[in-house]
Amino acid sequence: MVISEEFINEALSRIKPGEVLVIYVDDQSSLDIEDVVSIRINVNDDEYSILRLIAAAKAHNDPVLMSKWIITDELINRKYSRAGSLALLSRIIDYILIESGYDGYVARSFNEQEFRRVLINGSQDLKLRALEALGLDVPFSFRMANRTDDIDNVIRGLSGEFVSKYLDLRSYLLNNTALEYLLNYLDLLFRNA
Repeated sequence: MVISEEFINEALSRIKPGEVLVIYVDDQSSLDIEDVVSIRINVNDDEYSILRLIAAAKAHNDPVLMSKWIITDELINRKYSRAGSLALLSRIIDYILIESGYDGYVARSFNEQEFRRVLINGSQDLKLRALEALGLDVPFSFRMANRTDDIDNVIRGLSGEFVSKYLDLRSYLLNNTALEYLLNYLDLLFRNA
């Protein structure tokens, strides 16, 4: 499927990523995490991938959004800062798409089986498992956008201390979405892990 220029222009106008230069290419390419000036779009990619690239540019260009996931100098040497940053960035990208009216794409991207697998049988490192779950937690992005999420249906039948702590972390992050808060709360929740 070839992505049309009209689709990209509409996405740029709806998502409003800030000043970016769009470069159309025919081969595989991606957005470099440090490159906030341009978006290289492979016209053969799927629509959701293109939307995520544009939303990533907005997450890089918007100071309020960037402050939520960026690794500051104080956090650079802290364990889990990179994994936490990427998990938050993923949730913020989906939040941007939901707010821009692309919630159908986001909803279809949710891999409930993988999310449940991580909750039940993820990494033995509980902090890392919580970050992996957050990175997959598409319903959390819907909750960030003040939309209902399906977390109760998704975790139906799951129980245990880890699931309970993850839900606590999730609730905390709704009001305190920032990397430093995430890392501090992980330390509090899993201090014996």
